[in-house]
Formats: sequence, structure tokens, C-alpha cells
Amino acid sequence: MSILVVGLDMVGVMRESSYRKEPEPAQAAVFAEMAGAGGISVMLKRDRKYLRDRDLYILKQIVKTKLNISMPPTEDIIERAIEVKPNSVTIVADLASSDSPPATVDFYSGTVDFTSIASRIKGVGVNVNYFIEPEVEAVKGALKAGADGVVLNCTAYADAPSVDEARKELDKIDRAAYAANKQNLTVIAGRGLHYSNIQPLVELGNIRAF
Repeated sequence: MSILVVGLDMVGVMRESSYRKEPEPAQAAVFAEMAGAGGISVMLKRDRKYLRDRDLYILKQIVKTKLNISMPPTEDIIERAIEVKPNSVTIVADLASSDSPPATVDFYSGTVDFTSIASRIKGVGVNVNYFIEPEVEAVKGALKAGADGVVLNCTAYADAPSVDEARKELDKIDRAAYAANKQNLTVIAGRGLHYSNIQPLVELGNIRAF
């Protein structure tokens, strides 16, 4: 059975925009788990905009299901993840602007030693996922880079301008999920998903979490 992982980034955005100490991401995590969430996810950015280091430590203490931290592969954030020890981290591309949406990892650029980063993080008992495009080649790249799982980018599916385009994107997700499952990687689908477009993905039957 698939689980629902609730992302709390927008709670941090609301807190930042109100210039107050609330709403509190930790409190939102409690409510989400009480409502049946199978996991909690937050993104830690270079400039700590919206979510802060303090939030991670609090969430680590209170989350009863599973805590995931999405993060760019920068040294200070890697060290923070090793210290906090969430259940998993999801590595995203390192972008110059913190206001840009998360971007998928390019394993073939040669600028980042993902294998070494994964080894360090896994060495303290934390699972490593990579945020990738729903492509078989990206799944292969993640596997070589020491992945325990992959988070498939569903933005193109969610933003498809027609039913036919949505079906094409759904087929791509299905092929990538099949390839990942074949390699015993945990498959997670994310970005752009909501109650009106998630059902076709659930029906694929090969995605562990959303």
C-alpha cells in the first residue's frame, strides 16, 4: 500500500510572510500525522529561507512516522543532515536562486560527486533518494550514485495541457517506476500532485509514496 508524505514547505512560507513565529511547521506535522500521513517532508535551502535548522531538530524529535529532508548537495547542509539523522534525504539540484522550484539532479554533469555524498549520508543510517526526471537513464544514474530510492518529478504530468499529453507523461512515469522497482529502489512520486490528479498514479501500482 502506498503512503502519503506531507510537505510542509508552504507552512514555512506563510510563517516567513507573516514576520511572526507562526504557523509552526512542527505543529503542522503533528496535525498531518494525526490525519493519517505516512511521512513528513521539508526542504532546507542554502539561505535557510522558509525552513530553518531549528525546525529540523524539532521535527526530528516529534515526527512519529518518517522524516525526509530535501536538500541541495552543499557541504553545510550535508553536515546538518548527518547531524540531524532524518529517516531519509532527497538530494535535489543546487540552484543559485532559493526562490526557484526544486530541480532534478543531473548525474552526468560531472560537477558533483554524488556517490561520495551518498556514502557519507548512508554511513550514519540515513537513506538517500534523488529527485529525478521520470526517465530510465536518470534511474540508472541514481542507482550508480548510491541511491536507496528516487523521487520522480511529476510536474510535466501535472501541467499537461491535454489528456493525451497527460497519458504520455503517465507512461513515462510508469516506465521509470518499473525500472526503479526492478533495481529494488524505493519509488516516490512528487511535485504538482493533488487530490484530482493523483488517482491515475496510484492505479499504476508501482509507486511506494506520494
